Order: sequence, then C-alpha cells, then structure tokens
Amino acid sequence: MERLIPFVNKIQDVFVSLGRSPVLELPQVVVVGAQSSGKSSVLEAIVGREFLPRGSGIVTRCPLVLQLRATKSAIATDVGSPPLREDGSAAEEWATFLHKPDTPFVDFLSVRDEISRTTKELAGDDEGKGISTRPIRLTIFSPYVVDLTLVDLPGVVKVPVGAQPKNIAAQVRR
Repeated sequence: MERLIPFVNKIQDVFVSLGRSPVLELPQVVVVGAQSSGKSSVLEAIVGREFLPRGSGIVTRCPLVLQLRATKSAIATDVGSPPLREDGSAAEEWATFLHKPDTPFVDFLSVRDEISRTTKELAGDDEGKGISTRPIRLTIFSPYVVDLTLVDLPGVVKVPVGAQPKNIAAQVRR
C-alpha cells in the first residue's frame, strides 16, 4: 500500500495536467466551511507548518489539492534525493507544485508566495473578488506527515461583502 499511494497520486497528476478527470480517486479529506472560519489553519495544523496565505475576505480563491508524502528522513527516498538548502545541507521537508515540478521549495514562506501568485493567475488579480474552480496542486514531502490528500476549498459565502461580485455564492458552489 505504501508504494501504491504515490503511484496513484502520480496518475492523478498526469490526468490533471492533461485537463482530464482522474480515473482513480483515493480518499481525500476536504475542508468545507464558512469564509474565514479557520479551514486553512486546520490544514496547517495537520501538516505542522505555516504555508498558506493569510488575509481578510476570501483568501482561498482556488481549490488547493494538498498531497502529503511521508519520507523516512532527509536521505534518498522513492522520490529521489531531497533538495539542498542554501547552506548545502539536505532539506528534511520540501514542497513541489504540479505546475512547477522541477522546482522544489524548501522555504515554506516561498510556498505561501507561490500559492498567492498562482491564485492571482487563476482567479484574477482583483483584490480577492474572483474565484476559480481550477485547483492548485501542491505536494509536501516530510517525515512528520502521513500519506494523505487534503483539499482546501474557498469558504462558503451567502451574501457578498464589500467589493465581492453579486454572484459570489454561486461561484463558490461551483
């Protein structure tokens, strides 16, 4: 089973890259709740790292599919050798994005910045008004997690606040 989960995750990534729905689905934990109710904070607590964007209003404007991959330690793993930090030492924990597969992120503040940048690219750079159904796919490798897929969704909104579009509730439901 330990070897099957990474294999199925890879198959899912290939299908998503091709713009198709995955043919195999593993169980996923999906975080659903009202806007600004702490869904992203729950995910950070599970991972044990702060890496998600913060702010007011709708911060999670795209689904975030977060694959956790347990590694034995900062030695060669089934995903290859861990990336190196700036000081030349092997990273114990790192992250990769499906849209940047050859760029390992060893600084989790950089992960936060990349999520924010990609969100603006997918949902628009309009002060957090728009949302997108296209997911951001992130994998975190760490000896402190279990193999698990988590999904962070935009918060449920019933009434538009501030400059949010009048149809924001319908956008979130999609």
